[in-house]
Parts: sequence; structure tokens; C-alpha cells
Amino acid sequence: MSRTDGRMRADHRVRRFSTALATGAVVVSALGATAGSMWLLGAGAWLLISAVLLELVYRP
Repeated sequence: MSRTDGRMRADHRVRRFSTALATGAVVVSALGATAGSMWLLGAGAWLLISAVLLELVYRP
């Protein structure tokens, strides 16, 4: 039995969206750190917060 058995397409979509948010958070935070831009670091932090909240709220 694999981890994906019994999950619906919507579950996979939410998982992909959460992964995309986390990836975006890493990219934006890295750009902010290299550029020394606080607003990019803040945007990366908010992307990461939203990815974590999405995973906590939507647990299939």
C-alpha cells in the first residue's frame, strides 16, 4: 500500500500548492538575503507561514 492510496485529486492539488508555496518561500528568502532586502525576507516569511498553515488546516 502506498502513501497515495485513497487520496483524491483535490488532496494532490493542495499538496502541490503547499509545496509550491514553500519553494517560493525559499527562493524569495534567498533573494532577500542576498540583496539585503527586508521586504523580500518578509514576503518569504509570509509564504512559508501560509504553506505551514495550509498543511496544518488541510490534512487529508
